[in-house]
Amino acid sequence: MSATIKDTMKLLTISDSRYNGGVGAKRRYGSSTLTTFWVYRVEDKGDYDLHVKVTVGGRTPGERSTEAKRVAEPMIRDLLAKI
Repeated sequence: MSATIKDTMKLLTISDSRYNGGVGAKRRYGSSTLTTFWVYRVEDKGDYDLHVKVTVGGRTPGERSTEAKRVAEPMIRDLLAKI
């Protein structure tokens, strides 16, 4: 692992879209609402090549945002390792 990558990252999320995922999403997440987020590190705010797009579900907007960060973190680490 690179010395520049910390164990925990400060990630930000921006909601791109929210939509009804139907009964399959309701069974999987407990809610039928799915949200697509752009997730990125604070220091990469203007570097759009390091932003990751993920779609997650959850009962509340806070749950969905937290889940998006959890899902995107390994993806962002992989992007940073390639640089």
